[in-house]
Amino acid sequence: MSQVVGPTYLGPVGHPALGIRIPEILLPGILKAFKKRNVAGGLMLSFGRETAPEWVINAPYGKYEITQGHTGTSIRKYMTMAAEASIREGLIVEIEADHLTIAPSSAEAVKRISEVKYEYRMSKEELEKSINYVKAEIDEAVSTGYVNFYTIDTCFLIDYSVKNLGHEQVKSMFFEIFGDCAKDILKRYSSREYIFIGELGIPYKYNFSQEEVMKFAIKYAESLKATKLIYDYIKSKMTKPFGVEIAFDETPVLTDPKEMLFYMKELWEMGIRPDFIAPNIGFKKRKDYSGDLKSLERRVDRLSAIAKSFGSLISIHSGSGTTPYSGKGIGTYEALLKATGGAIKYKISGVYIELLFDLLASYPKGTRQRELFETIFDNVYDFLKKQIEQDGILASPELKAQLELYEKEVSTGVREEKDSRADFFRYYSFIALNLRDSEDRRFLRESIVELYNEDVEFRERYDKEVEALTLRLIDGLKYENNVLKVMEWLTRQ
Repeated sequence: MSQVVGPTYLGPVGHPALGIRIPEILLPGILKAFKKRNVAGGLMLSFGRETAPEWVINAPYGKYEITQGHTGTSIRKYMTMAAEASIREGLIVEIEADHLTIAPSSAEAVKRISEVKYEYRMSKEELEKSINYVKAEIDEAVSTGYVNFYTIDTCFLIDYSVKNLGHEQVKSMFFEIFGDCAKDILKRYSSREYIFIGELGIPYKYNFSQEEVMKFAIKYAESLKATKLIYDYIKSKMTKPFGVEIAFDETPVLTDPKEMLFYMKELWEMGIRPDFIAPNIGFKKRKDYSGDLKSLERRVDRLSAIAKSFGSLISIHSGSGTTPYSGKGIGTYEALLKATGGAIKYKISGVYIELLFDLLASYPKGTRQRELFETIFDNVYDFLKKQIEQDGILASPELKAQLELYEKEVSTGVREEKDSRADFFRYYSFIALNLRDSEDRRFLRESIVELYNEDVEFRERYDKEVEALTLRLIDGLKYENNVLKVMEWLTRQ
């Protein structure tokens, strides 16, 4: 057994990374699963949505967007609780600052992952404000003394408009943006052939035309620039080893392998060596993968081969499926294992809260558990209805359609009223943890924690369900005993 315990930078080693939205009730089951399978894993929250600095969490209701730190759990709280619990249990964990997101607002970041389809161009003022906020988030994370990993997300800064430009426009814009560096960028890729061999034994060959290089450079210029700025800020604050992941998945289309190759090579030119990169492989949040598994296998094999050539591994986002029990659908884990040789990071978060609400809903009517669920459901439903009526920050055609579908299914007897599996609730119930009462208390979050602490039967049942969900992921992606690989990394010469 390892003598290393507590928060530790794991390096480019495959592991699960799990969101602890309510650490008070999630850590026991998750850490029990880690211990049972001798696993070193990541504990995280998304800085773009789920968590926030204490001054945001403690602010009066309405001062900040309700989507900002929507778990009601501050950066300091989740990192401290995760670190202390891992030390008590004698486990190695990585404390991750997930999704340091450059975005116009947390609401826009939420819409991006909630089936709302659109492209957004940030203004100069929005960019400056977002960068300053991310720096403040990093400051609080560093101040805990526990953080050792960061995922940087600058996908909002990708310029998709370049696809509509003609050759002369592209050329003119390229030389205008990059000036004296333009020729060096072209030289890096001209007359070069890149060959990568993946786990399937297939050689993948890439070369770049000058026009492709210019288009990619324009498309990713602002994203790369912001990534470098955030990375340099992290580096200036950290006094111990840390790792970095690049979120490359928050895009409207599948990741083009050639574009990922370009992005990673430019990162290396900037002096950034990410441990992981997360491409868009066709996964959708809260849905089982429904595409062709052989195509998925080949797609991930290509991307993984490119990542490994830079000393990086693939990270999988949007890892939860249609239910807390479905993984990502039959055969999906197996396809990922074949394509990566098991060298893969896999993230889940919201599914643990989905599991919680499903469990509360399963109790008989009139019980404390069922009544708490119904209170949660009613408050979420009422809040979202008002969002649509008042054109609030979460209003969208997709949310309106989900609410209308639920109401139609209830009125026609297709679905029971207050069904935890209703799409609008599955996609937006996260907001429950940040709703306040007349005394400005996060009354629903507090009630959940109170129930967990006071009801032994419920606590034991939920702990077992959390442990079982975590074990399904660990066993499905064969993470057991990954501590041995971590120790090889930690003791490297």
